Amino acid sequence: MTANELSWIYLREIVRLHGLPSSIVSDRDPKFTSRWWRALHKLLGAKLLMSTSFHPQTDGQTERANRNVGQIFRAIVRSDQKDWVDRTPMTEFAINSSVSGTTRFAPFELNGGFMPSMIKEIRSDDIVPKGVRQYAEQALLNLASAHDSIIESRVFQTRKANTRRAAEPDIKVGDLVYLSTKNLNMPKGRARKLCPKFVGPYKVLEVYPGVSNYVLELPAALTSRRIHPRFHVSLLRPYHASSDLMFPNRSRPEPYDFGAEDDQEWFVEELMGHRWTQNDTLEFEVRWSLGDTTWEPYDNCKDLAALDRYLELQGVKRPRQLARRD
Repeated sequence: MTANELSWIYLREIVRLHGLPSSIVSDRDPKFTSRWWRALHKLLGAKLLMSTSFHPQTDGQTERANRNVGQIFRAIVRSDQKDWVDRTPMTEFAINSSVSGTTRFAPFELNGGFMPSMIKEIRSDDIVPKGVRQYAEQALLNLASAHDSIIESRVFQTRKANTRRAAEPDIKVGDLVYLSTKNLNMPKGRARKLCPKFVGPYKVLEVYPGVSNYVLELPAALTSRRIHPRFHVSLLRPYHASSDLMFPNRSRPEPYDFGAEDDQEWFVEELMGHRWTQNDTLEFEVRWSLGDTTWEPYDNCKDLAALDRYLELQGVKRPRQLARRD
């Protein structure tokens, strides 16, 4: 996306609803440092406040808010990360309706002066189609999941702040622990920001307290990736069973799905489009059998049967005859 395109989206989605801000806090993305963006806001009278290069912690409040959003999404998004779009609207509503412990107000109250209403329960006095009831129940479930994740995020922050330099946890043979994904090779095609911070829990098989190392009983999905089962205590977190009193009827999350092996062959379903780059090279938009789409150079597609079908649909015989679009 160019700065020009971003300016129209900014006008349509931000200025239209909230007016022009007096200042904007951002990082040093090329779009925000471009001459177009700076000249536009100088003309409009908005001051640009950008963080210092290689020091993104300049604006701590924004960084803290971004971390909270990431933690909430990691808790509610499925392991294949294909439902994050459906989770976003209710998550945004939950965050904006959550009362801040500092200001004692929700963002909705400070921004609009009132708290918007939201459905509280599904009425059962009327007969409604099954699909309508399913949609309403799913909307409520997404909102409840977002609220639970916000509470969990706050509890985690408080606990982390109060135990900044806690002693090494007492882990024994047979205990269950969570394993950090910091050094794990996560499946391709998944955003690291949306992957969980920890996976498990896994059983402890051996304990070496002298060097703070522990051997875990890893699942086949990790052993097949040639991951050694011995880990330092800094990568582990003790497992604590959920309290039925605080979280009644809370279901235990399913084991994280690491997906297919990276060396597994993906099949091409079809070529959906093509483009010419500035270097006069031809690229094709490939839809894979797993549902993902990527742009691949011609050299990777020249032997595909899907290329022959695509050329036939375009009415040409050779790739060089494909139309050049702006």
